[in-house]
Amino acid sequence: MKKLMSLLLVLIMVLSLAACGSESETSGDKTGDKETTSDSSASGKTDSQEASGSSDASDEPIKLVVWGGVPGESGPQALVDAWNAENPMVQVEYTRFVNDDTGNTKLDTAILSGEQIDVFFTYSIDLLKKRVEGGLVEDLAAFGVEDFVKNEVLGAGVGQVLIDGKYYGLPTAKEPIGFMINQTMLDEAGITIPDNWTLDDFIEIAGKLSGEKDGQKVYGTHGYYAGRPLDFALTAIGGDYFYSQDGKASNFDAPEFEANAKVKDLMDMGYAMPYEEVFSRKLEAYAHPAFLNGEVAMLPFSAWMLRYVKDSENFPHDFVTTFAPYPAIDETTPNDYQAYLNNHICMSSNSEYKEEAWAFIDYWLTEGSQYMLTAGKMPVWNKVDEDVVVAGVLGENSQVLFDEAAYRSVMLNGDLKYIVDTYTTAYPQVVQIYKEESEMFFLGATDKATYFENLKTRADEVIAAELNE
Repeated sequence: MKKLMSLLLVLIMVLSLAACGSESETSGDKTGDKETTSDSSASGKTDSQEASGSSDASDEPIKLVVWGGVPGESGPQALVDAWNAENPMVQVEYTRFVNDDTGNTKLDTAILSGEQIDVFFTYSIDLLKKRVEGGLVEDLAAFGVEDFVKNEVLGAGVGQVLIDGKYYGLPTAKEPIGFMINQTMLDEAGITIPDNWTLDDFIEIAGKLSGEKDGQKVYGTHGYYAGRPLDFALTAIGGDYFYSQDGKASNFDAPEFEANAKVKDLMDMGYAMPYEEVFSRKLEAYAHPAFLNGEVAMLPFSAWMLRYVKDSENFPHDFVTTFAPYPAIDETTPNDYQAYLNNHICMSSNSEYKEEAWAFIDYWLTEGSQYMLTAGKMPVWNKVDEDVVVAGVLGENSQVLFDEAAYRSVMLNGDLKYIVDTYTTAYPQVVQIYKEESEMFFLGATDKATYFENLKTRADEVIAAELNE
């Protein structure tokens, strides 16, 4: 009965979101998974030839259906084609869904309706938690996932996110975060990004880069990334930054969150696009067009966004893109938490071909990961050479488009720590509260004191309510 109620709640949720939506796809953006067959190897792998015939004695190939947020032409279709060539008895069909509210609602509704979907991607923890609670995702414990992670994944499990102590999705991409910057604008303003820069440095530089160029308004930076306000507090606190140390209350009264309020200052000073424009142009999650057409000088990013920089047909531009890490809150506060393991590949609990699905998940994470480099997806496979990653992500025209040395310094920094969330109590509600109250603050409907008071009060209430269920 409890599982049935959860499924009904998820169905209500996805139907209620049906009218919502935005453009484009995801960065993706965080979890892990557990499962192994009785025939899996010590590394947790299932032999693909064995998988090819494990569930069907006929000569007809098994069909696996995979849904993901990345356009097929950006890498997934090449990966699927390579798999299909090697596994004639397990043929994969890839379907792209747009990673926004509408696209995710479409995916959830399809799974709930019984449509065949064997493997699918989830790009945020709050959505993964909803899907787990709704019974849509398979616990991977039967497929040797712990050994797989230990032997095949960067950091030997560091960076993995578990739901209720279990792996329900394996991250397929390493996603350091930082800023991509218009080098021409830096040069014209005589600016060099200082080493170990601080939030004060960032605001000062954003101001110098703001103004007009060729009759167009230019903003020094953008106040949003991945659908949320710029998170200077995140890089200082790391995982679970929304929660108190014991996970039983919110953390919005932590002093680090004062830095996030600076986003409104940036907007009010004209150094970042005002929220009204961000909202009307749907630039909360996907602001690369504003960067590539010269409206924004410094844009928060992860490597997946670089495929748009490489797309000179749709986004022509004549400047080199350089890179910088997130600035520290101040000179004494470390901010090493600047990387996720993200883009979680999940197995549908409704799949009739779970062994074959696991074999394909294994392939996507390991040998198949090379095909996703063109999409800016840095593999989590620990056997990939860094030079291969850089060449694949930046592409053939890298010398014209990118500052490769800066890319290596920011995105391949071995000192970065992974952002790992272990608390998920009322996580979707907390994220929504953060978005809603931030919008009210940026629009001037609340002052800063009320903003933080509302954040703390509302988040504490939903966390307490779920803990007391």
